[in-house]
Amino acid sequence: MASKEEGSDPFVNFSEEKLSEIVKASDALDQADSRRRNEENEEEEKRRSEKKPFRRLRKSPLEIFNRSLFLLFLGSFLFSFVSVYATSRWWFFWYLISAFSCILYTPNRKALKELLDAWPNIVDLIKGPIK
Repeated sequence: MASKEEGSDPFVNFSEEKLSEIVKASDALDQADSRRRNEENEEEEKRRSEKKPFRRLRKSPLEIFNRSLFLLFLGSFLFSFVSVYATSRWWFFWYLISAFSCILYTPNRKALKELLDAWPNIVDLIKGPIK
């Protein structure tokens, strides 16, 4: 019976050094597996948060106020176009040229680019709702 018990233990022929290497390798594999699971969990959480509708609307009161002022500005800008068009098509033509010349003027383009870089969410507002 003693030979039967010795045959059932696969680590009998290994030295202490080899056993410690096996334990270290096993620990390293466990750590790598743990890191992989953590990364997968983080990616899954990120995917879940990206799928939430209106995730960009959950902002601080200051950002909500800032966006409200921005929308008010856009609305007043569009209202001015409509008002001038209703007054006279000739004035609208000159108003349109004036507006686009201000936008296309190089220092103003740089300022607009800096504004867009400073507030990246404006691009999302321009693109529309998240699908």
